[in-house]
Amino acid sequence: MHSFILKRQPKAYQGSGTFKSKLSKQNYIDALQTALTSYNVVANPYSDTELYGIVYYFFNKNSGTDADNISKPIWDCLKGILFEDDKLIKLRTAGAFDLTKNDLSVIDFSGVKGEVVADMLDAFDNDDHIVYIECGALDFSMFKFNLESNGN
Repeated sequence: MHSFILKRQPKAYQGSGTFKSKLSKQNYIDALQTALTSYNVVANPYSDTELYGIVYYFFNKNSGTDADNISKPIWDCLKGILFEDDKLIKLRTAGAFDLTKNDLSVIDFSGVKGEVVADMLDAFDNDDHIVYIECGALDFSMFKFNLESNGN
């Protein structure tokens, strides 16, 4: 499993797969790769493993970005770096969390690397935009229904 954070506003797709932001796609790819490799060793991109992917966008300054619009650009930009093809991601979860309105105590950080959690908690206090990204081998027990009752 690979997990990392990106301390910047995520790019979002609008319409036909074009980026909403004026920043270049290559700049975003470089930022994601730097963030990924600062927390993980990626010897070889996943090539035939079915994967899950999680993107959680935490913010202190609301940009109005939809969670579903930030997930796909991240996976597209990590193609060739973390995995050979984003078609390997069979389960995606995306969420947006307003740090000014919600209590952090509801978040379960168990299983997340200590350095990632420490950097995330620091970023929650000091940065406007924080993106948590996780990708790993899919287990079909991850498919859940009725999350309101069975989320754990």
